[in-house]
Amino acid sequence: MSARGGVSCPACDKPLPATPAIRGRDRLHGIPGEFVVHICGWCRSGRTLPYVAAECLGELYPPSYNAFALPANLVLRAAATALFRWRYWRGLRRPPLAELSPLRPGRLLDVGSGRGDLGLVLGEHGWRVTGIEPSREACDEANARGAPTLHGTLATVSSRLDADFNAVLFQHSLEHVAEPLDDLNLARKRLLPGGLLLVSLPNFGSWQARRFGSDWFHLDLPRHRSHFTARGIDLLLRRAGLQPLLTSTSTSADGLPMSIQYRRFGQRRYRSGFPLYASFVVMLATSPLTALADRVAGGGDILHAVACRPHRRQHHAGT
Repeated sequence: MSARGGVSCPACDKPLPATPAIRGRDRLHGIPGEFVVHICGWCRSGRTLPYVAAECLGELYPPSYNAFALPANLVLRAAATALFRWRYWRGLRRPPLAELSPLRPGRLLDVGSGRGDLGLVLGEHGWRVTGIEPSREACDEANARGAPTLHGTLATVSSRLDADFNAVLFQHSLEHVAEPLDDLNLARKRLLPGGLLLVSLPNFGSWQARRFGSDWFHLDLPRHRSHFTARGIDLLLRRAGLQPLLTSTSTSADGLPMSIQYRRFGQRRYRSGFPLYASFVVMLATSPLTALADRVAGGGDILHAVACRPHRRQHHAGT
């Protein structure tokens, strides 16, 4: 929200148009109501309205929200665990996580760490990972698996962290917070000078976002509170006193197939059990075709950014 009393862009803080560009509903979990996205005329990033304060964000995640849940069936559980481990093993060789490879392993803060999959993989590479997770169930699962995780948000647990970090990671979590600038300011303060901040989130500037509009899978109304373009994330990082180093895009396996499914059926057809995991296999098998389409169109549906905390203090708008 703008200090001037109106609604501002979460990326560049310029006033947003009064008329929303996108109107949609919750296609994944069916939370009632209409949600709108106002798009900034300057950086083309967007904000979801009506505005939801940080302390009320939990209301957007019903019991059926199982982004981090492991299936009860032992075979499916093993398959799901193997799938996520392979995903992160592969991710460590691609942006933005590949930026960690040249570094001497140190302390890493994973904001929105879920059930600890990435923390466990990074731990095998020598990193000492602390997770922060607002879901009590996911937090308990992570700790049970040996991935140290604090329950809460960056704002609520920052004072309990016992040291600063060589890297801070927002892996598909920054778009969920009420005010991204606030979280990035907190992250900067917990970074050692020269430490890296790595962000991955949906690419609001992608052809998929433009083509599918309210049917775009990664729009995920109303849980995604902010929607960033490459220009927008660069401006936001600078406002938080961070030095952007690089941006890139990649192709998700589920973005295009799920967007087509939303356009055709209006919702997700398979939500649990064998059909859900079978659909994941199909998505993975067709992902090379989606990646080819993204290359032709100029960019993937996932946006990555890497920044660092400058060694010398710089003036920024977030302090």
